Amino acid sequence: MKNIKIKNAIVSVSDKTNLESLIPYFEENKISIYSTGGSYKFLKDFKKRIKLHKISDYTKFPEILDGRVKTLHPNIHSGILAKKDISKHLNELEKRNLVFFDLVIVNLYQFEKIISQDPKNEDICLENIDIGGPTMLRAAAKNYPNIIVLSNPRQYSEFLELSKIDSKGFSMNYRRRLATEVFKSTAYYDSIISNWFSIKENRETSNISTIPIKQATKLRYGENPHQKATLYSIGNQSLKKLSGKKLSYNNIVDSELAYELVNEFNESSCAIVKHANPCGVASSSNQLIAYKNALGTDRESAFGGVVAFNKEIEKKVAIAISKLFTELVIAPKFSPDALLYLSKKKNLILIESKKKKQKNLLNLDIKSTKKFILIQNFDAKKIEKKRVSFVTNIKPKKKEFENLIFAQIVSKYMNSNAIVLVKNKRTISLSSGQTSRVEAARIAINKLQMHDVKIMKRLRNVVLASDGFFPFPDIIELCSQNNISAIIQPGGSINDDKVIELANKKKISMVFTGIRNFKH
Repeated sequence: MKNIKIKNAIVSVSDKTNLESLIPYFEENKISIYSTGGSYKFLKDFKKRIKLHKISDYTKFPEILDGRVKTLHPNIHSGILAKKDISKHLNELEKRNLVFFDLVIVNLYQFEKIISQDPKNEDICLENIDIGGPTMLRAAAKNYPNIIVLSNPRQYSEFLELSKIDSKGFSMNYRRRLATEVFKSTAYYDSIISNWFSIKENRETSNISTIPIKQATKLRYGENPHQKATLYSIGNQSLKKLSGKKLSYNNIVDSELAYELVNEFNESSCAIVKHANPCGVASSSNQLIAYKNALGTDRESAFGGVVAFNKEIEKKVAIAISKLFTELVIAPKFSPDALLYLSKKKNLILIESKKKKQKNLLNLDIKSTKKFILIQNFDAKKIEKKRVSFVTNIKPKKKEFENLIFAQIVSKYMNSNAIVLVKNKRTISLSSGQTSRVEAARIAINKLQMHDVKIMKRLRNVVLASDGFFPFPDIIELCSQNNISAIIQPGGSINDDKVIELANKKKISMVFTGIRNFKH
């Protein structure tokens, strides 16, 4: 069939947004509406203008089981699935006095919204799994050559516009596009449900994985300007962009990493990220000091970077940020004065996010290669003092231990191999992405000496964190030559004994976490 005109329609919607916009169309075209439950009650206010029927009156079968069964009936699905160009189908409908439905308007119980509010209330969640809705949608989409299916209120305006300009009816291409949207939306809906069930039964992976993703926004470009890119969100995640230019692929990668990192700390903290690696992190009771200390780690690398805070941004901090070219600022909130000040910078992207890092629906870390999808659990394991091993004769002092934990957290967010130098809850030098761990240590120390060749001689109680174990004692030798007093690392090397022996000899305290934090 090339075109279609509408005589009969099913309306059964959970989301009634803009439903009233269709009333004039129903009225003008004398369309018979068959409806259920809440949708019928909504449309009843317009009954003087439209031809409205209860589906239960049409099927001669009442809504039963507290509304669990309403539209699961042969009379409904016969009218949805029949083919208009097959006389046998039409004869069967006529013989049984059944209606052919030309239009199906259905959207689903808002399961995703329900589980975001109270995912542990199993009874409520189960009751909000739609059965009849997906069945009608899939049936209508399957039969798109003969029927129109609207599965989202956003589709109503286009539908009405096309009804005005296409006197012959709605084209095949349009109906196919609507059908495509149905199968995408029901697949997404089912993936939300299946993942909720997976979480309930505490299964991490399975032979079949469903990942619920939907487009959040199109991006300015990908990793490079010649690459197109789109941001998809997992589940019901969203970004609230307050001002600035359109987001890029790199903006997303850097801002997510920076925000996840900074929210590892309770104290007011700042993280500056560039090219998917931290270039400065600091905590302080004073937000301005936290920013200045983070920036002071590597001011050159911070140029054009992403800046993240875990507390509401103050105006004095906003003024400080504006003195250096910054690509993006992300925080749980901006004070009115800070927002007013920063939003004057035309291209500076400002993002407001929830205070605590958002746990995605799957609790999984998802990466892709060109041929495969890689899925793993988040690296969310915390270091606890009671579970670490103090392996050297000298134990770190209380303040040193706090700095060690701070450094270890930062190392978790850096590309391996990574070395972090910290003093007073601020990074003083960082090195990441090296193929040799000792080279990563050399780079971190050399970067510091580049600023002041005498700085390491003046510094005391500097601590070092490594995201992986030491394969050889050579890093200990480097530490002893550069006033590094304490080390935190996973341990687990075949040369651990030699590493510990040298650390004892050099009077350096060392802590083994038993937890490797590689990031590729």
